[in-house]
Amino acid sequence: MNKVGDIILGGLFPVHFFSSVPYPSFTSEPQQPTCHGFYVQGFRQAQTMAFAIDEINRNANLLPNVTLGYTLYDNCVELGIGFRGALSLVGGQEEQIISNDTCTGNPPVLGIVGDSSSTPSIAISSVLGLYRVPIVSYFATCSCLSDHRKYPSFFRTIPSDAFQVRAIIKILKHFDWTWAGLLISDDDYGRHAARSLQFELSLSGEGCLDYIEVLPWDKDTDELRRIVNVMKKSTARVVIAFVHESHMINLMEEVVKENVTSLQWMASEGWTATAGVLQTPQFMPYLGGTLGIAIRRGEIPGLREFLLQIRPDLHHNNNNGNSMVNQFWEFTFQCRFAPAPAGWVEGGGALCTGQEDLENVNTEILDISNLRPEYNVYKAVYALAYSLDDMLQCNPGRGPFSGQSCATLQSLQPWQLLYYLERVNFTTPFGDQVSFDENGDVVPIYDVMNWLWLPDGSTKVQNVGEVKSSALNGEELILDEDKIFWNFITKKPPRSVCSESCLSGTHMVRKKGEPKCCFDCIPCSEGKVTNETNSLECISCPEDFWSNPQHDHCIRKKTEFLSYHEPLGICLTATSLLGTCICAVVLGIFIYHHRTPIVSYFATCSCLSDRQKYPSFFRTIPSDDFQIERQNVTSLQWLASEGWTATAAVLQTPQLMPYLGGTLGIAIRRGEIPGLREFLLQIRPDLLDSNSYGKSMVNQFWEFTFQCRFAPAPPGWLEGGGALCTGQEDLENVNTEFLDISNLRPEYNVYKAVYALAYSLDDILQCKPGRGPFSGHRCGTLQSLEPWQLVYYLERVNFSTPFGDQVSFDENGDVVPIYDVMNWLLLPDGSIKVQSVGEVKGSSLKCEELILDENKIFWNSISNKPVRSICSESCPLGTHMIRKKGEPKCCFDCIPCSDGKVSNMSNSLECTSCPEDFWSNPQRDHCIRKKTEFLSYHEPLGICLTATSLLGTFICAVVLGIFIYHHRTPIVRANNSELSFQVLLSLKLCFLCSLLFIGQPRLWTCQLRHAAFGISFVLCVSCILVKTMVVLAVFKASKPGGGTSLKWFGAMQQRGTVLFLTSIQAVICTAWLVSASPTPHKNTQYQNDKIVYECVVGSSVGFAVLLGYIGVLAFLSFLIAFLVRNLPDSFNEAKLITFSMLIFCAVWVAFVPVYISSPGNYADAVEVFAILASSFGLLITLFGPKCYIILLKPELNTKKVVMGRGAEL
Repeated sequence: MNKVGDIILGGLFPVHFFSSVPYPSFTSEPQQPTCHGFYVQGFRQAQTMAFAIDEINRNANLLPNVTLGYTLYDNCVELGIGFRGALSLVGGQEEQIISNDTCTGNPPVLGIVGDSSSTPSIAISSVLGLYRVPIVSYFATCSCLSDHRKYPSFFRTIPSDAFQVRAIIKILKHFDWTWAGLLISDDDYGRHAARSLQFELSLSGEGCLDYIEVLPWDKDTDELRRIVNVMKKSTARVVIAFVHESHMINLMEEVVKENVTSLQWMASEGWTATAGVLQTPQFMPYLGGTLGIAIRRGEIPGLREFLLQIRPDLHHNNNNGNSMVNQFWEFTFQCRFAPAPAGWVEGGGALCTGQEDLENVNTEILDISNLRPEYNVYKAVYALAYSLDDMLQCNPGRGPFSGQSCATLQSLQPWQLLYYLERVNFTTPFGDQVSFDENGDVVPIYDVMNWLWLPDGSTKVQNVGEVKSSALNGEELILDEDKIFWNFITKKPPRSVCSESCLSGTHMVRKKGEPKCCFDCIPCSEGKVTNETNSLECISCPEDFWSNPQHDHCIRKKTEFLSYHEPLGICLTATSLLGTCICAVVLGIFIYHHRTPIVSYFATCSCLSDRQKYPSFFRTIPSDDFQIERQNVTSLQWLASEGWTATAAVLQTPQLMPYLGGTLGIAIRRGEIPGLREFLLQIRPDLLDSNSYGKSMVNQFWEFTFQCRFAPAPPGWLEGGGALCTGQEDLENVNTEFLDISNLRPEYNVYKAVYALAYSLDDILQCKPGRGPFSGHRCGTLQSLEPWQLVYYLERVNFSTPFGDQVSFDENGDVVPIYDVMNWLLLPDGSIKVQSVGEVKGSSLKCEELILDENKIFWNSISNKPVRSICSESCPLGTHMIRKKGEPKCCFDCIPCSDGKVSNMSNSLECTSCPEDFWSNPQRDHCIRKKTEFLSYHEPLGICLTATSLLGTFICAVVLGIFIYHHRTPIVRANNSELSFQVLLSLKLCFLCSLLFIGQPRLWTCQLRHAAFGISFVLCVSCILVKTMVVLAVFKASKPGGGTSLKWFGAMQQRGTVLFLTSIQAVICTAWLVSASPTPHKNTQYQNDKIVYECVVGSSVGFAVLLGYIGVLAFLSFLIAFLVRNLPDSFNEAKLITFSMLIFCAVWVAFVPVYISSPGNYADAVEVFAILASSFGLLITLFGPKCYIILLKPELNTKKVVMGRGAEL
């Protein structure tokens, strides 16, 4: 599209989505690219520029007497097409060249509105910026374009991506989304956005990216399917897309095929509010609820009426296809202009007449309710127009240019327009102020948009907030959450995190090889707590405190101390007071003799240097003050790029070598060029040189080398003693590095490049007619040589240089890479030598390879060894890395592993828990088997208890022997000898059963110990109970009428009663063992680094019933014995039974609380002690007096004494 005018403005717009660029084979003339997929919104943007120019031309107050014209090109969303269009705009369209060197076509433009994408804008601005041609983009958002030094003529009416990225991060933070995926386009727009997003997320520490995928430009189904599968497998529920609309169309088609739902999409401004083609019922189940950043909406009065006046050009003739308007007309009305394509009319297609009515057709071009990029186009055109108006309003003699001149319409230059564009300031009819900052950017503001899926299936993109920046409030996010549509069943924002927040009492441990948002929550070890979420480490409790079970706060430790009221405390207190008295006496002695000097050999505190406080203190070790010195940090190891490694002679001076000596760097491969020095010596200046841009290169070199000036010399040069150049000066007699060809590196590459072109040209001209590589087997000729023909041969060139290097290019136009590794050597005489110490080279077989001769390297350090340059030392074994927040990943702290965890490799990200039976060693670098603890036969306590048990057994055997030997004596016969023998045997079993509690618990010992203990004691106590009952029956029988009582207590009844009472305990034990048998157990609760082997009772009820039954029998024995204690008899055994049962009950009543509170093997010791104590109590109280009479008082062991009344023991 074009329109003539006094001043022409150019425009680049995406009128088509896709393009087909034939791959050049360089065997035939390259074909022109074709565009397809008409983009109505891009066409509307182009028409908006045409409307703005038409409106300006009708405005009598803006650019009066000046008519603006335009030339608009379609960039087809393709870099090459857009760049070609930009060059055509600034250079004029030179389709024909005639003999008088005049050109036909459109005149060059003064400024360009565009491009719509960042990558083309970067390329176009890089070139046109050299000529200071103003470019005002309406849609290029890459933050890299804010560099006004690289792109001095670039401006834009859309905010930078840097602000857009920060706006998206604000939204992520607002909804607590810390885990997201990122899709980017394969251009500068996408890559810079990804880099900015990663940087900002890393800086804020408030989010991570699970994946970054680059969408292909073309419809690569396999690659798109792979990307969609990555999205499906990812746990990130939020997907951020910095892409163009054409990318999203291809992607969403694959998303629909794979049915990837339940994703929250976040759109960049590239497709948020303008992607009408995506807002369809087909895509809304997937894209409904999308949140995105949108360009600020504006209003343009009169635009709709202008669009309705569009009419096609029926006589338009364009070699490259129909004009934009004609293509729009065919797309909108689904017709074709004559001549129609073959088969169109036959297939029922209609012919366009040009009289179709736009207002009666459904087309989005007339929808001006959502003008966003169009509004930016409108502002861009007006910015250029106001700048032109300011320039033409300049008063002669008061202009801003040299000599206070002004620009004129006849001699207008783009750089003059640029001056005014930097200072433009105006207000649009919509009320927006337009001006550019020093980087060519406007004050940023974005709308936050939400894709609402309406009940009728239609789609509405609604405004739910804004992100803006101001000097007062900084960057600010405003959201109306009640309006947001969430495309989820819950109608709430999704949860998108890699790992849930670590609760209080746990700390974060990063997962190795995963982003920092992915971590495990490890409970704090004993004695450590965290009282906040997402803590990086646990904090040790103060000395007098310990962690509570939840590990979220410290509680005071249980106190146990040496009391003043116990004997040991009393002794220690007395000793302490005695020491205090002695100290007081010594202090008095020292005060009296305080002038005595003190000379210390190890006290370094600087406080001791105070002579007024310590007048008699001396020391033979330096003070701490002397140990603190300032370090002069000069030892830096420089690594140089090839830009200054071997060619920066200006840096290789004695002044800088203390700092740059030892530099290592990459250098271009050195080569040799025979004859170059002789050629350089033949250089001579051109005395007649005349160049409007200055003197020729050779003349400038001559003046620099000989410090002279060619005539006419600058004012004051001769007066200041300067010499005039004659051109006859001798290069060989002057000190210049120009003639030093010992280190030819870039020069050698230049040499190879020229020869590559020369050999390619030679191959072209050696072509034999009829056997050429081009279409029709043609050859290139000198008269009709085309650049693309040279490319064909350049791809296949292969030759060797005189230095022996083979030169050929791969499919990317690269040679096999090779670099020299250089080292800056400081020689003893103070001179500098840059020496080669190795090489880095690549090959198809070995990839990249580094070869270094370390013995040749000069290290600029005292040790003459490589410096150590790390942020944090490697974490040794037994520690793990904790990254420092907000610092690079090479900076970390080394935290010792907690108890029970180890790391057996350096720089471990986490510690590994030891297996169940193992514990960490003191160094925490490997697991060692836990110490085992149980009541052992080999420890003193176990030995004592075993000896006591055996002693008791032995005593029982001795007593039994005594009773057997004296079984016919009255004292043995008078007390039911059979039951006495049973009591002695049961006591023997009681002593022996205690041995089952000693030694490492096994299943059989755990099961047998309590059963044996219970049955043995019941047997013993039941015998005692029967004896007591017999005593009672005997005395009752001695009374008148009591003879019948003895018949119930005969020998058989006594044995039956004992057996019955014992069998009840046996039944209890059997039921206990069958239902919940005691088992051995490894207990680590008492001490984490020890395994305490113990028997768990299995059923506390069973154990309680066992003990309770023994207690009931003992209590009955005690009660009956107590009742008959005073019955008349010279030897009434009831008193002894009463006393024995009293001891027995006291021991076992005390046993229960002690047993419950005793940890580990001490519980077994307590039970053994109770068994032995009660057994000894019964043995001594029941049989001690009898043995005494039998052995020591035999005179009392007579029938007369035993049967006598009133005799006393």
